[in-house]
Amino acid sequence: MKKVFIAIILFINIACSFAQATFNTGWKDYKTGAITHEYVYSCKDNLSLYLNDSIDIFFSPDSLIKMTVEYPLSEHAVYKTVEYFNTAKELIKREEYKSAAMLQTTEWKYDDKKRKVYQYEDNKQNGNKYKKTYTYEPDKKTGGRVVTESSYFNDKIEYYTKDYYDDKNVKTKQVRLNDNNEDIMHVESYIYDDKGKLKERSVYFPEFKVTKTFPENVDDPELPKCSRVLPITNETITYPLLPSKVAFLKKFLTKEQVILTDKDCKAFEYKFTNRDNCDIIVSSTKVNNSKRVLLRLKQKMG
Repeated sequence: MKKVFIAIILFINIACSFAQATFNTGWKDYKTGAITHEYVYSCKDNLSLYLNDSIDIFFSPDSLIKMTVEYPLSEHAVYKTVEYFNTAKELIKREEYKSAAMLQTTEWKYDDKKRKVYQYEDNKQNGNKYKKTYTYEPDKKTGGRVVTESSYFNDKIEYYTKDYYDDKNVKTKQVRLNDNNEDIMHVESYIYDDKGKLKERSVYFPEFKVTKTFPENVDDPELPKCSRVLPITNETITYPLLPSKVAFLKKFLTKEQVILTDKDCKAFEYKFTNRDNCDIIVSSTKVNNSKRVLLRLKQKMG
């Protein structure tokens, strides 16, 4: 009964969002410039589609306000994230909500070179506050630069981190210092292969006089073995009501079975797009050989 109730609420929310001329961030109403609707399904081999999640993303006409609203079917709640950008398109504030309750706010500041110099996080659930400040200095030894991060917890300094970059802006070393900015907690070095990919991390712990090496997996097994971007052809993409979305996707997936059942692609992610108002992303999952199907519809307002 609970799932039926959530499904009804979800249907009402999504149906209303298609004609929503404004959106409310919790503090203010903004005019809607565009909406992106996303529907996430799990798909079995017999093309049975099960809706798992639905997301609406609202944009103001100047794209300086972005609100993401998630309606997970597994919970009796709605999650909302509001992001604010400055005219340089830099993220300056994020607000996170669960239903009407604010969970967390995060703020950023930048210098005139567009470098992040400040980050402040206020957790409304437990009252904890986190602050980070950043300074940038040239490294006279290498011709590169040193970025120093000062990290605070509830207004008390916790530690300092110095990141070293060479003259090609490649990170070579990180030094973590205690709250006195003198005692070294650990030193992490980065080793790259001849193609410039990180292949190994070496961490030295002065307290124990021990060095540990962590090889990096260049061929990440989590990445799809087959990843392609393909056009949507001979399809009329509109904004159908909820009952017709499943029928539309089943027809589309049936048409693309040759690609989706490629025996050489045990792990895959295919993005079908008409580059206008629709994307269909199909990827493999590890659950019962099922697929994840994301239908993304982009709607411009006014």
